[in-house]
Amino acid sequence: MNQVTYIIYVLLSILIVIKVGNECYSNGKIYILNYFPKDVNFGNGINKLLRIAYYLLNIGLVIWSLNSMKEITASIGVIKEITNRLSYVFLIVGSLHFINIYTVYLIHKHLKKK
Repeated sequence: MNQVTYIIYVLLSILIVIKVGNECYSNGKIYILNYFPKDVNFGNGINKLLRIAYYLLNIGLVIWSLNSMKEITASIGVIKEITNRLSYVFLIVGSLHFINIYTVYLIHKHLKKK
């Protein structure tokens, strides 16, 4: 059962990470360029850096999470373990996304003073 759980978890994680990463990159470009309209290259650089950091972080979270999975003996355990793991990833990524948005705002505020 553990191999089935690993495969399902990794596939779901990859699909979700790619979909959310592309959405954040596309929509974040508008948000970031709104803060840095005079320096488009700087805004695009920040957006690309955030996307790379997002993918690296999620790969690390998925791999780290695989290491700590419990032994699963029933089908309901597969569903429970996958949803539990994905919920932790969503919580961490959501929190970090909020921090990134706030950090971009602070950078904009700091550069605006100069």
